[in-house]
Amino acid sequence: MEKLEVLYNAECPICRREIEHYERLSGDDVDYVAITPDIALDWGLTEDQAAEKLHARRGGDVVVGVEAFVVIWQRLPYFRLLAPIVNFKPIKVISSVVYHRILAPLLFAAHKRRRAKAK
Repeated sequence: MEKLEVLYNAECPICRREIEHYERLSGDDVDYVAITPDIALDWGLTEDQAAEKLHARRGGDVVVGVEAFVVIWQRLPYFRLLAPIVNFKPIKVISSVVYHRILAPLLFAAHKRRRAKAK
């Protein structure tokens, strides 16, 4: 099985906790990579673009958002059962809208506020 890389925002407490949970469950075929300016550039993204949504990469194929969750969950015990349900087209469409229009913007706005406070 091809190695999966997951790019995530380690500064986001919610994102970090979720990825830490995934790390405990996953094997050696998943690398969890915290965002840095250099890493984001390696993925062809700015730091903000990388922090806006979850990204996963298998070989040269990058998936974002709900699609990234699905490819991660396919490799995790217990979550393997959830992956095909979320990947079912009607559910995936609704999940994607909720993720891209509500959840990701809320988490990214909180990230920007944390960064502004830190300055």
